[in-house]
Amino acid sequence: MALAFALLLLVLRIQRAQAEDQVDYRYEYYQEDDQRIQVQTQSMLFDVTLKEGLVSVAGELVHDAVSGATPSGAPPPNQWYYPFGSIGDTNSAAVPLQHMEDKRNSISLQVPVTLGINSITPQFAYSEESDYKSTGAALNYSLSLFEKNTILTFGWAHTWDQVLDAQPIRQWQDKSGDDFLIGCNQLLSPKTVLGLNFTFGLANGYLNDPYRLTFGVNDPQFSVSDPSGGPEQRPDYRNKAVVRASITQFITPANASVEGAYRYYHDTYGINAHTVELAWYQNLGKHVVLSPMFRYYYQSEAAFYYEILPDTYATAPAYFSPDWRLSQMQTFTAGINLAVKATKWLTFDASYKRYITQGLDGITSQTAYPAANVFTIGARILF
Repeated sequence: MALAFALLLLVLRIQRAQAEDQVDYRYEYYQEDDQRIQVQTQSMLFDVTLKEGLVSVAGELVHDAVSGATPSGAPPPNQWYYPFGSIGDTNSAAVPLQHMEDKRNSISLQVPVTLGINSITPQFAYSEESDYKSTGAALNYSLSLFEKNTILTFGWAHTWDQVLDAQPIRQWQDKSGDDFLIGCNQLLSPKTVLGLNFTFGLANGYLNDPYRLTFGVNDPQFSVSDPSGGPEQRPDYRNKAVVRASITQFITPANASVEGAYRYYHDTYGINAHTVELAWYQNLGKHVVLSPMFRYYYQSEAAFYYEILPDTYATAPAYFSPDWRLSQMQTFTAGINLAVKATKWLTFDASYKRYITQGLDGITSQTAYPAANVFTIGARILF
């Protein structure tokens, strides 16, 4: 981050633009209840105009540190016996957890080029952690019509990933994906904006979670030498379709704006998901904005989700996974953000969110589903 900031200052000195350039720093702390997963994220964003009205460059640097306990995929001990020495009470109704630690560093760059009513934005991204490497490229095109009252957007993104697969012999496996976007932002009135987006995505290759364990209801008791169950098995492809609609309305008497959004998701795993979002942006004078928000999410379960396989692991169906993230569930997120413009060139913001997940299938233990507090602080500097 220090090197990127130094390079940014060098660019600013070489060619000073009339437009306002900016640098953002953000720190986020995510902590699940019961001292489960903790994530600390630091990120720096920058946006620099190289030629006003023509070319700019923007980028982001992110460092994540993850640690804590996460469900292994195994059922609660009172549903299935297995001789883990760390399990403790075999009458426990809580899912067993496994400890994990990792760090992730990522960088992304984009160079928007504006030619009249046309804007072309090539993008590049790279991310690396101990068991996952990802390289991505994207190209977005937008067309401004009717004095910028209508903006059409078309995009394509491709990723080349490598995943370290499950034990006992861990090897790097390939994974790739493509996403295609068609979108429209329409100004309905001076105070109303409508947004519509459609995304179609394809993923291929190694799509398993290498850390999820699978057990069969009729399996014999595992020996101490082999207590870990078997790895999950997902299809080697996943197609998805996403539709999102949003509307933003400025309310003059309240000096505020409200944004509502709905998102529908469907994929070839058999998951159908609905997301509803609502946010209020309240101006308090000229320098303070207070923004409460709420989001509700619901999804059906994947066709191959099993908490415990109906037979033995050896005679399992072609695809199976005990990952609670593929189960039928709902989530609630509520939060509030405060932004304060301290000077013409400096803005601070802070936010808090409460995140709650609940299982709905009546089978999966509720102890598998996390709840978390999320704290964020940040600052923006304009040049």
